[in-house]
Amino acid sequence: MMVMVDNNFLIGMVDDKNYYRVVLQALERDELRIGLPTPVLAEFLVRDDNYERGLFLSKVSGFSQVYNFDFKSAQMSAEIMRDLLARGYFDNKNSNKQLVKVDIQILGITLANQVEKLFTTDDEIGKIVDLLNLPIEIVDFRDNQSFFGMSLFDK
Repeated sequence: MMVMVDNNFLIGMVDDKNYYRVVLQALERDELRIGLPTPVLAEFLVRDDNYERGLFLSKVSGFSQVYNFDFKSAQMSAEIMRDLLARGYFDNKNSNKQLVKVDIQILGITLANQVEKLFTTDDEIGKIVDLLNLPIEIVDFRDNQSFFGMSLFDK
């Protein structure tokens, strides 16, 4: 089974070496994989100053797969943006549209690749999914702190 993850999930996972090992073991044991959208990798590499860790995540491995922002993802993202504009989503927003556009790219990649779950703590992504009734289950690990039955990030 594949689940997409956001930058905040990656940061939480690699901040603690013990959790990192536990996550990798759980992924292997349960034959699970995490999807890494390229905009997530870019955010991660900006915030994480560990080149080797970023390189490791971007390599093809048994636990992860990198998803590029390809033509199909661009089409899905454009559809999401059109729907948000039609609903006036940005009319009264004080937030940075550019940050929201990255979220839309992550959602576009998730939809284009038919991944059903996205692990994130980003409230904006959840609002967009709810507003547009997108077929993606948002798992907020701040509240749920569970990754397929395994406790995470509760230090």
